Amino acid sequence: MLHTIENENLICTIESTGAEIQSLKNKLTGEEYIWQIDKSVWGSSSPILFPSIGKIKENKVVFNEKEYAMPKHGIIRNNSRLRFKQYDVSKCSFTLSSSAETLKQYPFKFSFSVEYTVCNNRLVMNYKVENKDAVPMHFSCGGHTAYACPLSENIRLSDYVIEFPSQLILKSSKLGASGLLTEHKKSIENSQGILPLSDTLFNEDALIFRNLDCNWIRLRKKNKKKGIVVRFKDYPNLALWSKPSADYVCIEPWLGLPDLENESIDLSKKTSYKTIDPDTKFSIAIETEIE
Repeated sequence: MLHTIENENLICTIESTGAEIQSLKNKLTGEEYIWQIDKSVWGSSSPILFPSIGKIKENKVVFNEKEYAMPKHGIIRNNSRLRFKQYDVSKCSFTLSSSAETLKQYPFKFSFSVEYTVCNNRLVMNYKVENKDAVPMHFSCGGHTAYACPLSENIRLSDYVIEFPSQLILKSSKLGASGLLTEHKKSIENSQGILPLSDTLFNEDALIFRNLDCNWIRLRKKNKKKGIVVRFKDYPNLALWSKPSADYVCIEPWLGLPDLENESIDLSKKTSYKTIDPDTKFSIAIETEIE
């Protein structure tokens, strides 16, 4: 089922299954900023990643010597059991609480909500995590939104760039053939903080920047000064990804990482996961600004 929030500038449509953004439009011009799903290319537009990111080693986690089957990207994506709440015309939320079903995949009692708000020219996506268990809770979370890069006979992907706040030394951690993260890194050329997009940039899968000293990036055409700014304060990691030659780029702030090839499958030993104490709440946001 589709749900809509809007204000005088923007209208956003969200699919209740997985709480996945499917559209973000300028109400005046009708311009679409979210890639429109083409299942022959990719079957998603903005999956929510929780409590894991990317490939899970052996497709399972262990906690207190018990195994749990954990799918790629976690248990929110494609989940039809989220509770919807509409606060007003510009704000809504989707919540998954632990249940007998989630406890087969993830060992903690919890509440996870994603709260969407449109404000002026911004869409704010706020993740809220609550540990309702009697033990510390280990998790990752992150975004995976595909922003549209409209292509035509006269516009190629190479006409778009990613702009960083400043010149950075970009080293991308590489995924291995197993889909797990390796210790190998590849230098990604950029000039004065500008990373050109191309049909071949993602030939080796996502660019994954660990511990990146950056809290926003801009997707824009190279001959324009304005575009889409994605802000992600307090996220240590950032991934960029697209299917080669596709007309989108995913901008993915991550609190955590996919499992390393030598990663423990024990949840309490995951090297990039966040831990919160019992009866503790945590929140972190991703903001999309349309300039």
